[in-house]
This record gives sequence, structure tokens and C-alpha cells, in this order.
Amino acid sequence: MASGPEIYVGNKGNQRTRDEQAYYGHCYSEAIKTLRKKTFDSSERGVPLEYFTWERIVIDECHETLVTGKQQETDAADFKAPARRGAREFLGVSQTDAASRPLVASAGVWGLTGTPLLETEARVTELANLMGGTYLTGAAHHWRKEERESGRDLFLNQQEGTRSREYRCAVQESSHLYVKEACQRNRGAKLQVKLNKHQEFVNMSAKEGDAFLNVIAACKLKGFSNSPDQLGENAHKALSVTANSKSRHAALLTTVNKIHEAECETKIIVFANTLYGGYDEARSALQVSGKKFCHISDNDTVHDQNETISWFRHVDATDDDRARPRILLLSYEQAAGHNLQEACHHVILYEPMYSGTDAVADASVEEQAIGRVMRQGQKYDVTVTRIVVKGPKGERCLDDWIVERNLDEDVLRAATSNFD
Repeated sequence: MASGPEIYVGNKGNQRTRDEQAYYGHCYSEAIKTLRKKTFDSSERGVPLEYFTWERIVIDECHETLVTGKQQETDAADFKAPARRGAREFLGVSQTDAASRPLVASAGVWGLTGTPLLETEARVTELANLMGGTYLTGAAHHWRKEERESGRDLFLNQQEGTRSREYRCAVQESSHLYVKEACQRNRGAKLQVKLNKHQEFVNMSAKEGDAFLNVIAACKLKGFSNSPDQLGENAHKALSVTANSKSRHAALLTTVNKIHEAECETKIIVFANTLYGGYDEARSALQVSGKKFCHISDNDTVHDQNETISWFRHVDATDDDRARPRILLLSYEQAAGHNLQEACHHVILYEPMYSGTDAVADASVEEQAIGRVMRQGQKYDVTVTRIVVKGPKGERCLDDWIVERNLDEDVLRAATSNFD
């Protein structure tokens, strides 16, 4: 499990925080019991959702709130502690009594995850348990360490070792059967469109090359062909140099121009990484070029954000639609939840996604970004262009390492939970 994101969502070893979350869950549960003792008139408004019994409940984006390591956290609302805690509560992870869960359903509760960060058998089993309404207990790593021991844990711990293992193996086997039958990713009709992948190679300037070499000199290394792992703690400094390369600026504008020369009215989605300054540099390049583009700011209201996204979600119907910008700049953190396949079929990855040593997590983010347009409902072939920066004379550099890592077949198989 050490190779993947922490399942404790930032609370590993922090008993005080876990105790506070457990107490929160207890107070919430007691408040729900009190609420459900009340009666409301059928015409009364403002009745809390927790009061009702629903036929089915579906909770989206569970992978972001439940399977996120500290290194992947951002200021986005769905990564904050209340959101993570809320998802656990809604799914009933902390409440073994189904009738006392915040949202009660007659048929069942489902958690949806499009690109779960599930690179191990144990992680898949955990998701199956979570979605299947069961819980794999007694494992060394499990969700309930966020909250408190369950009665089933206590029961198993009181059994003889052999009997306890039998129970656990039976639960795990059932969970894997559930995975095989019900937890398959994107099992809809096969897409009839092609995914065309291109790489735009550019060389950094001599000045940028000198800056790069000065950074890696601190690691007592030479040359441009060192991997991020070799650079260690200094990797972020070197990545900042490549992210800020003016050659990358030029490659972005060249790629946009080529696309619009062939399809003058087509809409383009550009993804960039915020961790090393790439997103700001991409925005700066577009601003300096004078090209009209849109981006989502944290200062925008939810209404403004939704309106901007809607321009790229639907095909143009009026002259006002056609007069709007053709380029949408998003950070990789904003890659989730947007269905842009109806109006867009061009994606530019301004730089490869790199957040640390977790290749599966980074590949998942890239796949999710591409999945904004390569999904059911797409009518045109999709083109994804990666901008890859090399050394001043075309030397192999950090981008090459990261792209090869993120496109490795085994990594992609784990990132997309394709265990067939």
C-alpha cells in the first residue's frame, strides 16, 4: 500500500484528528435519529434530505474524496476534510446500522468513480466492499481506522486465528466476485471514434539549459538526462525550469494555430500542471499572444464557472456562441466532472502530469483529462497533443522520463483499473 496514495487522507498517525472525526460522526448520527422521530406535513418546505427514504442513492467522485494522498491535495472543495468526511458518512462507512445512515435507500447506495487510483488488489477490494454494502474487516489497512473499530472487527478479533482467517477470506472472495461482476469501468458500447496521440518536441533555449544545469548541480549530477527520482528533493526546481520554458510557450501557440488552420471554429481544451508554474505560464503565453481564451478562477462564482464550462460543453447554436473564445485552459486539478465530448475533440497537454513518485496517480489524472472529450457521445476522432521539452540540443530531459512513465502499459492498466 505504501506505493499508492494514503487511505487515511492525511490523518495517518494522527489519533486526535481521527477521534474528532469519530465524535463528529456520533453527533451527526444522534441528530439524524432525532430528526427521523419528527413528522412533517407533505406540503412543508425545507425538510432535510436525511429525513427521507430514497429508492436509490448515487454518490459521484468517490475516488477523489476517499483515495487521496496528502501530496495530491489542493484547495479544491472536494479535497478538503469536510468533503472527505462527508463522502464516508453518505456511503455509510462509519455507520454499521443502515437505518441510522445519513441517506437511507430502499434499493441501495452506490459510489461512482471514473478513474479510481486503484493499483493494488487490496485497494480494489476496499472499493468493492464500499460499493457493495459490505466491509472487509480485520485487515491491517482499512477505512474504519478513520473512525472507530466496528463490532464486526471486535467479533473477528475474538475468534481463533484459523476461524478468523476463514471469515476474512470468505468476505474477500465475495468482494472479488462483486468486482468481477459489478465494478467494471466504462463498460458501455465501444467508442467508434479514434484516439490520435501526437507529441510536439521542442528544445529549451541555451539560457534555460544553463539554469537547468545549475539546479541539478546541487545534486552533484551533470547533463540533461537525469530522471526526477535521481534529482530527489530538487526535482521541483528543475521541473519549474522546464515548465517555464519559452519554447513550451511557442509550442502551445504553434499547436493551437495548426489546429485552427485546419478547423477554424473548433474548440480546444488545454491542460496544465499548477505544481511547478506550468498553468500560470500557459495562461501567460495565451494572454501575450492576444488569443481569446477562457479559464476557471477560484475567484469566480459557481454560476460563472458553470457558464464558462457550458460554452465548451455544447455546440454553437447562435452567432453569440460562435463569437466566444475557442480555447479553454484548465488545470489538471479541474479535470474531473466535465463532459465536453459534444463540442470538443482536441486536447493539448501543456506538460506531463507529475506530482511525485506515484506514477499511477499521475497517469490517472492525465487519463481523466483526456476522458473529458474521449467518452460516450463523442462523434469525431479525438486528437491529444503533448508538448515535450528537451535539452538545448535535443537531449533527453525530464519530460521524456515522465511521459514514458505515465504511458507505461502497466501503469495505465492500474490507473484505469483495467484488470481484464
